[in-house]
Amino acid sequence: MLLFYSLCANFSSSFIPFYFKEQGFPLAWIILLYVIFASMGIIFIPLVQNFSIRTTFMISFLVFSLALSSLAFLPSQISFYVYAILLGLNLFLFWVPLNYLFFLKSSKETNGVDSSLYMVAPGIISMILPLFGAAFADTFGFSWLFALAALLYLFPIIFVYKKIPQEKISTVPFRESVRHFKGLKTITLFEGALQHFSGIVVAVYALLFLKTNLEVGYYLSYLGLLGFVIGMLLSRYSDKTQKRKSFIFVLFALMSLSIFILPLVKESMHWFIAVGIFSVIYTISSPLRLAVSLDVRVADMSFWKVREFFLNVGRVATLLMAVLLFYFEQYFLVFALFGFIALAYPFLMSHKLKEVK
Repeated sequence: MLLFYSLCANFSSSFIPFYFKEQGFPLAWIILLYVIFASMGIIFIPLVQNFSIRTTFMISFLVFSLALSSLAFLPSQISFYVYAILLGLNLFLFWVPLNYLFFLKSSKETNGVDSSLYMVAPGIISMILPLFGAAFADTFGFSWLFALAALLYLFPIIFVYKKIPQEKISTVPFRESVRHFKGLKTITLFEGALQHFSGIVVAVYALLFLKTNLEVGYYLSYLGLLGFVIGMLLSRYSDKTQKRKSFIFVLFALMSLSIFILPLVKESMHWFIAVGIFSVIYTISSPLRLAVSLDVRVADMSFWKVREFFLNVGRVATLLMAVLLFYFEQYFLVFALFGFIALAYPFLMSHKLKEVK
């Protein structure tokens, strides 16, 4: 199911920021789209206590299809909000149960590699699909690209119906789940901030350098290629030694430095080099961040609900600041904010999670 999602998303959804820029939306408004998206998770995740796995997944792929259909058939001033809201619903319809199933049989000895397969393996798809999406959009236009993607999102429903059991899972009350999440709340806020920095802030800022569909496609494919093999090897080694903390301190120091460098770059070629360095460091650190949380808690459905909730709190809080700073074109301050978050993360993790080696 993760591969199904990755195929459709890398073919079409990767171009959403560029599409809205082409429609005349300022960069600050494009980031606001993802503030709305993440806010939906904060609103709805605490309200959902029961999951019927098969039904939930089938609805989620239908919602993905409707979200892309809104971009294909509605005016951009309306689809901007419809897309953000629909996509936000899938934070609990798709991602929470997918996380639960994916890591159901993970253990402390496999959390790093499992996290790499979850986060890095779809990177293989992102090496190729953006180029196909760019070529398709260049030939037929964005409306046809989004319409085709909306159709593609319906095919996984057949797979879900045949392969996924109709398991019903109930979670404990949300407040109780939050209490069990002690020690992980703040670092999860930081992790959510860094996820959307890489996926949203850097992607939107890159639009200052990228002018055509094909340039965006090459850029996305380039980022998908970087870090894949290194991430898998590093995660396997960290599983074997269980010494995650030392890796994280080194990686986040380098990540913070690379973030501070990004807004200083003015030439397109230098930007590609700088963002490539950041992307490698970010990609190989992502599985380790998730593995740390998995190492210290039982990854049941309640865990994934609360984790997704606090990820979105971190996303909304930092993206709102990014919207304001983008509006006034204070780009260095945007990167400084996330650079300090990256620098603080390993120290906060070390303080909060004493049991992590």
